[in-house]
Amino acid sequence: MVASAQAGAFDVLVVGYVSRFLRNLKQTLIAVEDHLHAAGVVVLFADERLLSSDPSNWDQFVREAHEAEAYSRKLSKRVGEGYAAKRRRLGVPGGNRAPFGIIREGKPSTLRADEAKAAIVRRAFELAAVGHTDWEVAAATDLAKTHVGELLTNPIYAGRLRTGEPAGIVPIVEPALWSKVQSMRELRRTRTPGRIVKRHYPLRLRCSGCHRFLYGDIGRYRHPAPTCDAFIAGTPDARRRYTKGDDKRAGGHSYPQNWYEDAIGLLLSQVGSIDDVTITEVVRRYHDRPTRVDGAALARISREREEASRRLAKSRDVMAWQREMAQLDAEEQAARDPVERGRLAPSEVVAYLRSLPSLWADSGPDGRQALATALFARTDVLGFERMEYELTPDAVELGLGAALPAVFEIGKEREFGRGERI
Repeated sequence: MVASAQAGAFDVLVVGYVSRFLRNLKQTLIAVEDHLHAAGVVVLFADERLLSSDPSNWDQFVREAHEAEAYSRKLSKRVGEGYAAKRRRLGVPGGNRAPFGIIREGKPSTLRADEAKAAIVRRAFELAAVGHTDWEVAAATDLAKTHVGELLTNPIYAGRLRTGEPAGIVPIVEPALWSKVQSMRELRRTRTPGRIVKRHYPLRLRCSGCHRFLYGDIGRYRHPAPTCDAFIAGTPDARRRYTKGDDKRAGGHSYPQNWYEDAIGLLLSQVGSIDDVTITEVVRRYHDRPTRVDGAALARISREREEASRRLAKSRDVMAWQREMAQLDAEEQAARDPVERGRLAPSEVVAYLRSLPSLWADSGPDGRQALATALFARTDVLGFERMEYELTPDAVELGLGAALPAVFEIGKEREFGRGERI
């Protein structure tokens, strides 16, 4: 929602009920004041007819948000008390849905193990106890990775609740096995609890095989699914090629951040060293390119038409609506006429293309991210062997389509040391 507001997708957010927006006073104020208002978006709460940008509504808005959180906290407290009373009276935890591998039956309800699924639970704990990751356990048991994480940390399988009380069920796994799994998971913890330090990852990479996006993780680009065979198969020679320091960890489903970014630098170096024949073709294509319609203006006009229609439904002022629509019609006609952009001289086109390698090399994370966003609409990688990409319309206009190969064999054309060419 915030991202769409910042992108200009809407100007007014209509919420049916104040209590359904956010039942947290602090988060409500941050969302409205720091994000939506900063993006030029106001919030209209229909139930109380409150407009967040109206100073006269501020006190009531804060009061309504506070009451929503107070109700949520009180309800949570009462539900917890009800569950605790049920545990004291019947000896089993309350609720409607039992965890995976456990069945709730009878009135009053009791819990018992579902032997078919309990075998899967035991198998998951046995694999985790010998050091298998959640991804590996998920692949072996045909469960979702997030489901495995919840299963392996739920003490009910060892016969007790998270509060330490007995769960009223025969343990599915031995308490010693459950404790062993917790110890193994603690050994694999990648960071200490606390504030997450965000790092800059300029590239938005996607796996060519499964089309999942890679994510940045402690100086690396990591595939979210270590079991993606296509991504792993795309790096047959990576472990032999990179052998310095921490780079020995390469291969599999993650690679150092600087490898991919240096690969982009190598790709752009092909632009900087193209021959005169290609340069001539690039300049010809640039000057023969068709003009484009102003899409951003058309999107703005469409939003303003919808807003004018909403105002008409409230005010019934047809004359004002007709004047506004006539003005928007004229603006739309002008926006639909092809936009003639300023043409660069051939020497300026050549200078721009020649400067791309040094511009990438000299830029920091923010500059590289801006440059990558301007040049590449999509970047797909297969391990560290192959890179396929789609250029942005602006990059195509400036001739990069003629200057760059459609596919970049990054693992075969160049070798790297610790982030440097050798």
